[in-house]
Formats: sequence, C-alpha cells, structure tokens
Amino acid sequence: MVSQSPVWFLLYWQSDRTFNGELVTRMAALGAQAISVTVDLPTPGDRRRQFRAGFKIPDSLATPYFNDRNTGVLKVGTTQQRAMPTWADIAWLRSLTTLPLILKGILDPDDAEQAIATGADAIIVSNHGSRNLDTLPATIDALPAIAERVAGRIAIILDGGVRRGTDVLKAIALGASAVMIGRPYVYALATDGADGVAHCVNLLRRDFEMAMALTGRAGIVEIDRSVIW
Repeated sequence: MVSQSPVWFLLYWQSDRTFNGELVTRMAALGAQAISVTVDLPTPGDRRRQFRAGFKIPDSLATPYFNDRNTGVLKVGTTQQRAMPTWADIAWLRSLTTLPLILKGILDPDDAEQAIATGADAIIVSNHGSRNLDTLPATIDALPAIAERVAGRIAIILDGGVRRGTDVLKAIALGASAVMIGRPYVYALATDGADGVAHCVNLLRRDFEMAMALTGRAGIVEIDRSVIW
C-alpha cells in the first residue's frame, strides 16, 4: 500500500480574490502542507482530442468548491469564474499563509526570477501537459535556462513527459530538484488502485536507481550535466 505522504492543494485561481484566500485558509486548516497555484491557464486551449472523444466534465464537478457562509461547509456550485493571478495576487497570497508556495506553469527564466521576488518557495516547470497551447517547448528543453537563472535559490520541479527512470536522471542533471508524474500514476490508479500507484512509483524508482548506477552516480548530489552525452 502507499504510505502516507504530504498533501498539496492545487489552486486554480478564481476571479474573486477573497474566495481564493478563504479556500487556501480552509485547505491549510484541513491539513494541506503546501499550496500550489496554476499560473499558465487563463483559458482552456483547443483540446481537439478531448472534443473528438466527447470528453465532458460532469455538471456536478464543473464548478469549484466554495464556503457556505451560513454553515461553514464546503459546497459545490458557485458562480466563480476562472481567472489568472497577477504578481500582486501572488504576493498577497504569500502574505496569507506560511505554507510553502509553489507556482506551476513556469517556462521562462524571467518568470522564474519574478516568482522568487514574489516569495515563491518553488516553481514547477510545466507546459500543462503540452495540451493547452500548441508548439510550446518541451519542459526538458526549457529547464536548463531556468535552472541557470534560479541558481539554487528555490526548488525547481519538472512536470511533463516523465515515463522512465532515465527521464528523472536527465531532469535532475539539467537542474530539477524533483519531478512530477501525471498519466503514469493515473493509468496505474485505474488499473489497480492504490497498489497500482505504489507499483508505478516503485518501477520509476528502480529504473532511476539503475540509471544512476549505469552512469556511475552513487547519490543524487552526484548527478550533473556530465551524464548527458
């Protein structure tokens, strides 16, 4: 079974700033140990594969949770609209919580610099699965320039396309502190529940350790760009 792990809350920013603050405060009270904010999705892209497949989010899940001011209970069904936070919004959110603040969707070194200036504890180099804006660069290609600019001041997490242990090795070699996975664990979850997710993660860890051994690295701190041939 999967052991208990830290829980992050991923915030999709809504048009009412107060609503976002209340939601973050509630999630912190419920035990969230970090707040991640998606910063690269002002509008859904032209996801044609989803359209052809007839994908649709059920109406009961199409609107975000909100705080019923009369009962204090989180409910579904509000008129909140998706929006994008400004840097001022991120600074305001930073002032509301002492939890680690992570910005997801960074592809440009200038934005990474601004994230640091605004108080982010980490950034996620992500192109939203390469399914929102056509012709975005692969995250592994965007990573080196961002890592050079950040220069170790905050953690960098790579998101997108991680399927093998060698992908993890390359990401760390090019400046990532960690990687995230999406489809691999979703497929594993659909196949065998929590045990499937544990198996997926263990496979990735085994492959990563094998890749380290085959490149002569005894520890993660020894992984650098010289492993890229």
